[in-house]
Amino acid sequence: MAMTTVLLAFLLGSSWTVAAVLDAPPSSFVLACFGVVLALTDLRHHRLPDALTLPLAASLLLLESHRLPAALLSALVFGGAHLAVRRCRPALMGGGDVKLAFGLGLPLALPSLLPAAVLSGAVTLAVAALRRARAVPHGPGLLAATWALTTL
Repeated sequence: MAMTTVLLAFLLGSSWTVAAVLDAPPSSFVLACFGVVLALTDLRHHRLPDALTLPLAASLLLLESHRLPAALLSALVFGGAHLAVRRCRPALMGGGDVKLAFGLGLPLALPSLLPAAVLSGAVTLAVAALRRARAVPHGPGLLAATWALTTL
């Protein structure tokens, strides 16, 4: 856990430097910080711990409070779609992916949800091809897609 804290602190510090260059919204930097740690954790352990996903969601909720109704609607639609997949085919998606999707829906606008789903699926397929594994975590794809759509 100490290494995770150090990594988060480093990423948070360096992400504010990038802020001046990209002129991106603050939520993209929070996504970058938590996203790296969450993606590495999911790739290695096939787990998305609540100790990281819930603070990420709370941070994004706070950062998106200026557009709260739209952010909550996006979160419900994006998370709800992932929940539907989980309920229909539990082997395809873990509960951590569903919780993560609810949080990641907050900074996305409704028109961005379909591109986010397609891009996250593409990243997950690319990871599967690179790792040549059957069980591939979906969290890194979700995080990469959300970061890309909120930053670029």
